[in-house]
Amino acid sequence: MSQRLRYGYILLAILVILLVSVVLFGFFKQQRIKQLNSSVNELAHTETNMERIDHAVQTMYEAENYFRFFTLTYQNVHFARYSKALQQLSADLDTLEAEGMKDKRLKDMLLDKENKASIFMKVKAATDSLLAMNQHWDTTKERAVLSPPAYAQFKEQVQIDTVFPDAGKPGKKRKLFGRVADAISNKQRDKIAPAIVKTTISTDARNNRQQLENINEYYSNLFRNITAGHTNLNQKEYEMIASNDQLLRTLLADLHVLKHERLEAAMQIRSALNNDISILLNKLNWETRYGAFLIILLAIAILVLIWYSYRNGLQLDQARNKAVRFSKLKSDFVASMSHEIRTPLGSVIGFSEQLGKTKLNQEQEDILDAINLSANMLLSVVNNVLDFSKLEENKLTLDNSIFSPKKIIEDIAKGMYIQAYRKEIKLETQCSFDKAVMVEGDEFRLKQVLFNLVGNAIKFTTEGSVTIKAGLQKQGDKMELSVAITDTGSGIDKQHIRHIFDEFTQVSSANDSHAREDGSGLGLTIVKSIIDLHGGKLHVDSVPGKGSTFSFSIPYTPAVTTGNDIPVTPADQPLPRMMNILVVDDNNMNRKVLEMILLKINTTFHSATNGVEALHLLEQHDFDLVFTDIQMPEMDGLTLARKIRLLKDRDKANLPIIAITGNAVKEDLDRYLDAGINSYILKPFREKEVLEMLRNELTQK
Repeated sequence: MSQRLRYGYILLAILVILLVSVVLFGFFKQQRIKQLNSSVNELAHTETNMERIDHAVQTMYEAENYFRFFTLTYQNVHFARYSKALQQLSADLDTLEAEGMKDKRLKDMLLDKENKASIFMKVKAATDSLLAMNQHWDTTKERAVLSPPAYAQFKEQVQIDTVFPDAGKPGKKRKLFGRVADAISNKQRDKIAPAIVKTTISTDARNNRQQLENINEYYSNLFRNITAGHTNLNQKEYEMIASNDQLLRTLLADLHVLKHERLEAAMQIRSALNNDISILLNKLNWETRYGAFLIILLAIAILVLIWYSYRNGLQLDQARNKAVRFSKLKSDFVASMSHEIRTPLGSVIGFSEQLGKTKLNQEQEDILDAINLSANMLLSVVNNVLDFSKLEENKLTLDNSIFSPKKIIEDIAKGMYIQAYRKEIKLETQCSFDKAVMVEGDEFRLKQVLFNLVGNAIKFTTEGSVTIKAGLQKQGDKMELSVAITDTGSGIDKQHIRHIFDEFTQVSSANDSHAREDGSGLGLTIVKSIIDLHGGKLHVDSVPGKGSTFSFSIPYTPAVTTGNDIPVTPADQPLPRMMNILVVDDNNMNRKVLEMILLKINTTFHSATNGVEALHLLEQHDFDLVFTDIQMPEMDGLTLARKIRLLKDRDKANLPIIAITGNAVKEDLDRYLDAGINSYILKPFREKEVLEMLRNELTQK
């Protein structure tokens, strides 16, 4: 396992432990903090209620003061303040009532006080005019005695008799005028006895006096009534003040009782909350310990899991490295196998092809056909294995070239004719379009699909026929090729149809069980993958005992062709004359096949068995083209290509280099091109492929 990956696991473990610790600690703390906040809020709410009660008591005192001011001064401003204070007190009581601390007696007494105060106001207003008649009246205390005023008579006739009593010795009696003179002169006599005046009222004076007495009696009664009313008013005022005082005393007493009760309740709540907080804090401490213990256990569990994950990851990493190494070994094996099989197979196919161009009798032709058939079947197996390896690595790709679908179908039918002829099966093709119709796509993959499907149809048909029907229809901007291969073989059971495209699954016929032993079981898997890669469709219809139909459709891009784009045969276009070719291959058989093809077209050539010999020949001769193998002793084909590109002679450095290789792995083929090779021919090659390569490269040169 890499050091970086190891450190990554360590960091992951640390982060997970920290994250779990923080989350758990925060969660438990948050829960306890919520409970503590609730308790504190309840305490604050209790203090608020006590403050409201104190405020109600204060407001009541203010209302009392404003009422006393009003009863003394009768100013409306004091009454307004008094009413406002009562409203505030009522609001405070309503608030306490909403909190569950309502006392209906308080509100009822306040309403009674307001009613009595209203009556008192009305009485005061009605008596203000009477009280203003006498400024000397005192409206705050009651008079002890009220006396009616004395009025003078209308007319008095008074007769006054003065009597001088004898003081001891009687004096000389003076006459009337003498006494008058003494009075005017204010002359007094010593030891004169006081005079007694006797007043006598005449009859008319008595009558006037009687009337005055009646008037005085009337006003006396009137003042007695006023005095009684004033006394009653004072009594009412006294009762009002006493009632107000009693009300206030009752309110104060009730509020004090309420406050005392609330204080006791608050103390109980505080005590309970303190106990709850203590319990919560104790629980919090214990839960913190438990949480820490759980976190430790969880951290241990996580570390154990991470250790197992690390160990599994290490094993997976080792397995992945092994898988990569095995995949590389497999790819190398497939490439090596492809090369090792294609190299001798190329000799077989090459010599059989050249032998077929000689004069043979019928028996020799039959033998040669059997050789070609066996070689083609072996080549199909090699191609299937190679393509399956590409499928596993998602490396199967599509090339793009212009070709005629009808020509491909006819070539496949011609190539499979020998196989059908030997089983006495009729092989026919039915194409609804012309050979001149060209499309753009992968020509080789279409051949591969047709070869596998037609080969399976012939394989599982013992008598009857195999028919290839093809149609080409325009679908939007695409040309859709539809092909159906129908045979009259034994058919496939329904339970086996859904498995026939699985890897290494062979087609199971309904009656011919021995047919399962033939083939690698990869043909149909590769066929389906190729069709899916094209974006096409594949469908199977089969009736046991009557045969099967494999139909597929592939969309292609229509090719815009001119006269120059139409493929021509080697006979249609002559090869350049005076060619000198360098052939480099360590395999004598493959080199011999290539030399036979070059001799047929009267071309000069030189042969070498490795890259070192080829470089010596290049120094001595001028060549038009180089055919080289890749895997050779001393110097391989890639090294040879690089050294040729580095030659000082630019004509020789720019020679066309064609690789002849049995390696069909695309990555390797791309690597050949990067090394300076112009193109390549896969083994086993045929004469047609060699001639077309010569024509293309030398024409471009």
